[in-house]
Amino acid sequence: MTSRATAFPELPSTVSERTVPALLRRAAKDAPDRCALVAHSLLSGDEASLSYRELVERSGRFAAALADRGVTHGDRVALLVGNDGALEAHLAYHAVHRLGAINVPVNTFYLERELEYVVGFSQPKALVFGPSFAETLSGCTWAADAPALLELSATARVGESLPQLIEASTRPTPEVVARESDEADWIFTSGTTGHPKAVALTHAQSVACGHEARHVWGLESSSVYQNSSPFFTSTGCRTNLLSCLAAGCTFVVDPEVDAQAILDRAVRRGTTSMFVLTAILAILFRRLDDGRLRSLEVPTLRRLFYGGQTMPRAFHERLEDEFATRQGVQLGVVYGLTEGGTSGVMLEPADHAEAVRRHGPYGMSIGRRGWNEWVQHRIVGEDGGDVAPGEVGEIWLRAPSVMARYVSAEDATEAALADGWLHTGDMATVDDEGFMFFVDRSKSMIRRGGMNIAAAEVEAVAMAHPAVAEAAAIGRPNPVLGEDVHLVAVLRTGEALTAADLIEFCGKRLAAYKTPRDVTFVGALPHNAMGKVSRAELGSLVATEESSLS
Repeated sequence: MTSRATAFPELPSTVSERTVPALLRRAAKDAPDRCALVAHSLLSGDEASLSYRELVERSGRFAAALADRGVTHGDRVALLVGNDGALEAHLAYHAVHRLGAINVPVNTFYLERELEYVVGFSQPKALVFGPSFAETLSGCTWAADAPALLELSATARVGESLPQLIEASTRPTPEVVARESDEADWIFTSGTTGHPKAVALTHAQSVACGHEARHVWGLESSSVYQNSSPFFTSTGCRTNLLSCLAAGCTFVVDPEVDAQAILDRAVRRGTTSMFVLTAILAILFRRLDDGRLRSLEVPTLRRLFYGGQTMPRAFHERLEDEFATRQGVQLGVVYGLTEGGTSGVMLEPADHAEAVRRHGPYGMSIGRRGWNEWVQHRIVGEDGGDVAPGEVGEIWLRAPSVMARYVSAEDATEAALADGWLHTGDMATVDDEGFMFFVDRSKSMIRRGGMNIAAAEVEAVAMAHPAVAEAAAIGRPNPVLGEDVHLVAVLRTGEALTAADLIEFCGKRLAAYKTPRDVTFVGALPHNAMGKVSRAELGSLVATEESSLS
């Protein structure tokens, strides 16, 4: 197993719980009847609640059923479950860890091609999935041994019914065998080479992430934290889940990204802390302006963090006025990434008003301090030194939550973790007071609705069309979702193809959020001296082509 290239800080010895199951057991011991989870259930078809005692007991029964299907220490278990089954997803997550196995959350937007790659790469012993994915899974062809397919339904259409297996199991609840050095999760992140990378994180790194995120969300045992991030994302299955475990508080999961429903649920459930995508706040403002929404008030809300896309200064001014000034809500912004255990930099509430005043050409500051005292950050120039104010460099992070490795990618691991720092590949600048501003991704990434899209993957799919000689994907502004995928393509000599045809071709091979919204056909793509596509010139090339057609 590849170890981290240079020693990173370890989980501090002052933290007594060293594994995710230990966090759960401690919370259940301290307050067994406290509500741990409010989430939609596939089995009941409605929103349901679990106490910490119930979360331990029911996940133990899940663990017994998984053990009956051969899952043991070190095995992988893939979880293909949407937020409409977040209750079962959490039970499965804890069951897998109880066995000392590794969770592999799978993107619920994936089509067959994408699923086949992830399953073939991770080689899970079992795949737990919601019934809405049965048809897609039935069309998959596994490259190696097929996992045990366990459907979260009373009657399975594919594989076996996990509820029936749980009911029939006579195995006693398995003992917890997880160790702090064991890998807990493999989280797939959008790669820049056409396939996603698997980020491996240990139990100790997971516990560190929970405590770091707890500080950002401002969580205490009495808190009610709410978020709508899909379970398969690092925010959904790690930052949110682990921070609430570390605090021993209540986690409310939104079953879908519906701005009005999120607001209504926050009022109904007494939410005290939220992380919300900027796009959701923009939608709520629009509904307030056109009269569809009477108020943005959540009487119990004390802390609201947001992020995900660049917005104009007026938007942040309105947030400051609506929430901080009028309702006394603490506002903040977060920057993080999966490789950091999702830890990173935060704009803390005390700095929010000043950051709004400093809004500039790179938008709103992402903050000037780490998620807690464990997290260090630098902005490093090409000479390896910290940049001066106004200069642009790469964000480096150092924390006990930083990943263990990229799975089966030793060279990439060594490069990302060189010199005892996580090299994020994200570019930023800093002003004279230490406020950081996100500038760009040095990697070719597009961000839509909070989801990262690898340009290389879109390009590879487009170039699989027999009429396409070369293609490049870029992000184009979307006022709500941040960016849309725009494809720039060169056709082979003598070939004819419409934009609609190429979009349809891609849509059959890519998740909907990755599929190009527009295509521009050009005679040739711009290349630099190294023969690589010059992405800096693509935007102006598209604009020129569009103006010539108008």
